[in-house]
Amino acid sequence: MSGRSRFLHCVCVLGLLVAFSGMAAEALDRPQIEAQKLLLDQQRHEITATYAQAARQCWQRFMVNDCLHVARLQRRQALALIEKQDQALRAAQRALTVIERQERLDAKQPDSKELHDVRP
Repeated sequence: MSGRSRFLHCVCVLGLLVAFSGMAAEALDRPQIEAQKLLLDQQRHEITATYAQAARQCWQRFMVNDCLHVARLQRRQALALIEKQDQALRAAQRALTVIERQERLDAKQPDSKELHDVRP
């Protein structure tokens, strides 16, 4: 790996560690990222279903607006946590893409030693 490639790799790894400060650091490959995305989608769906149920229950109460306000607030807070995790996953996916692209470019470029050894 060339010096530039090592530097880029270190920067990307550091970015991944910062991005995953609240999540498991071992989720760095594509299948694990996709599994985490599916889990977040399920959690989003559960939050939406919980809100819908709470909203239906609010209509059975006398103070509907206050109840709906509390239900919306709880939904927004829960979705904000999910969104933070989703942003970290997207950052990890972008960093992984950069690393993979750099590795492909490094593999295409011949080593400088090989170029010097080819002389007749």
